[in-house]
Amino acid sequence: MLRFAARRLLGAIPLLFAASVLSFVLVANIGDPQKLEDLRLKPGVSERTIAQLESKYGLDQPVVTRYVKWIGNFVTGDWGTDSNQVEVRPDLGRALLVTLKLLLFAEIASVVLGVLVGVISAVRQYSAFDYVMTGLSFLFFSIPTFVLASLFKQFLAIEVNPWFRQPSISVTVSVVFVVLGTLCGVGVVRTRHRYERTTPLNKTLIGGLVGAALVVAFLVVFKLGWEGNTYRQGDPSPLIPTTSESSESLSGGWWVHFEDFFWHALLPSLTLITITFAGYSRFMRASMLETMNADYVRTARAKGLSETRVIVRHAFRNALIPLTTVVSLDFGGLIGGAIITESIFGWSGMGRFFTDALAAKEPEPILAFVMVTAIAVVVFNLIADLLYARLDPRVRLD
Repeated sequence: MLRFAARRLLGAIPLLFAASVLSFVLVANIGDPQKLEDLRLKPGVSERTIAQLESKYGLDQPVVTRYVKWIGNFVTGDWGTDSNQVEVRPDLGRALLVTLKLLLFAEIASVVLGVLVGVISAVRQYSAFDYVMTGLSFLFFSIPTFVLASLFKQFLAIEVNPWFRQPSISVTVSVVFVVLGTLCGVGVVRTRHRYERTTPLNKTLIGGLVGAALVVAFLVVFKLGWEGNTYRQGDPSPLIPTTSESSESLSGGWWVHFEDFFWHALLPSLTLITITFAGYSRFMRASMLETMNADYVRTARAKGLSETRVIVRHAFRNALIPLTTVVSLDFGGLIGGAIITESIFGWSGMGRFFTDALAAKEPEPILAFVMVTAIAVVVFNLIADLLYARLDPRVRLD
């Protein structure tokens, strides 16, 4: 395995070299940095001042000379500075840390939910659960990111924050919840008896009553324990923030900082989870259905193994292989920044770093961003290959 990893990493060097050349050529042709263009438009600026700034950016040298100088500095750890004389490397490292904190939880939750829903949908194919999850997956997958993020911002924060300060549930909403609980209970019973010609009436009634009883119990606990109680009195800040990744001038221990990060990351994480979970669940369902019809699965059933053992030990492991590629490449690509999500929620991550650098046409930050993203994609592609060998014993790395 170590030899395979070393070969792949050595093979990635020409790929990264080609990516650096292509990126440098594109950046060199997007125009002069915005600061230089603004300086040229100012009246009274001497030609000497403009020439000094052009020399600083290396615009007085051929493209090949500039590339050789840049790639040599990048390999040795000198990633240059932006127009404000801020070093690119620590600034990009800070942005990368912000993005990783956001993506780590979102990606793990998306994979867990996607795998769980995909497996249940495949095992209970054409059930009520399958139909509902299929509809929701297509709905979430088709909604643009900026629309979903804006909806979450409006209805899960702006509209909900005042309710959190003095929570209450009206009679109409309570009735709707009871009806939904009843329907969910009936749906669970019908799913369990989907292979029978008719569902027993008494079990259907019991399922509906149990669903309604659970909702009523929740409403009673809410009415007795929470409704009418004031919350966060004297604190004008909203419980669910809609912008930035942390509160300013925050003091306290690690729990205070963790709680602050949790509420700030709630909406952007939920946006990423909703979109990526939809795709993962569809991939997992299709892969699981294909695996369940394989010859070795039918052989395992013919040997008398329990259905749980057949699914967990034989089908599930091989069904994960296609999803491994998707998850690995997604995570490597998302390290480049969830640009839309970070922009809407005001997070200063890799997405904001790239958009700011692109707007200012800063060559050093743009090139550093592209190279870090390319390296992340190569590394996670290698991780996907290593996971193949772990999941499928037929794959040999050496």
